[in-house]
Amino acid sequence: MRAPRVRRACEPVAVGEASVWRRAGWRGAVVDTRLGLAVPKPGAPSKASGALSFAAFRRAVELAERGLVGGIVTAPISKLAWKMAGVPFTDHTEYLRSVTGRSAEMILCAPDDGLWTVTATRHVPLAEVSKRVTRAAIASSARALREALTLAGNSRPRIGLCGLNPHAGEEGLLGPEEKRVLVPAARSLKLEGPIAADAAWRLHRERKLDGLVCLYHDQALIGLKASVGLRIVNWTVGLPFIRTSPGHGTGFDIAQKRAADPFAMESAALLAARLA
Repeated sequence: MRAPRVRRACEPVAVGEASVWRRAGWRGAVVDTRLGLAVPKPGAPSKASGALSFAAFRRAVELAERGLVGGIVTAPISKLAWKMAGVPFTDHTEYLRSVTGRSAEMILCAPDDGLWTVTATRHVPLAEVSKRVTRAAIASSARALREALTLAGNSRPRIGLCGLNPHAGEEGLLGPEEKRVLVPAARSLKLEGPIAADAAWRLHRERKLDGLVCLYHDQALIGLKASVGLRIVNWTVGLPFIRTSPGHGTGFDIAQKRAADPFAMESAALLAARLA
């Protein structure tokens, strides 16, 4: 938030316990959640840090819904800390869907590198993926990715649909999901594919596709992180306001060691400012 390129693009307002922000060295505007909890010890999730994190997020959403801020940029959260604090939501997106009543979708992107993807399923066990890859899930994801690319300036995006099985099922020899679900979905949604995921990522990096509908978490994140490392931004499309975040986790092992790479957080703020 102190980065010159961010300060040139927007006026950052920190949301959370003022004591936490001041201890971290922030001297700008703060919207104080006033929980009065002690500053948690860095380096591990805790009940207090989960409560502070969720309170800050909930307050930021309220500000955005009232039009008092141009968008929200959320830092990574610990799902364990939220659970320890009794928060009845798994993550940011689940809360946003609940409070807005919108079927928001998480777009994962590296805007500076032209890489854009969305997942038809999110944080579910791999054994459950084939059951949850439905035409409805693919359609929702494809619509969100098409909307994101259009808002980002691409009026006619070419979107690929990744296959679920190796070699996109090999005409049914390596699995039935492509023929039963993915081929009809691709035709009805005017997507290219299904394409074997390894080939789809090569085509995307060669700019022959503008974005990819991936079917599960690692199918999207391995391709992105192998391409750009930690330069990934998460953009939640479908909300009545803008919300972005860095596409990486909390990094408890390097807390307060000044070793974290701020690029993704800065990029998330710049994308939010651009969209606003």
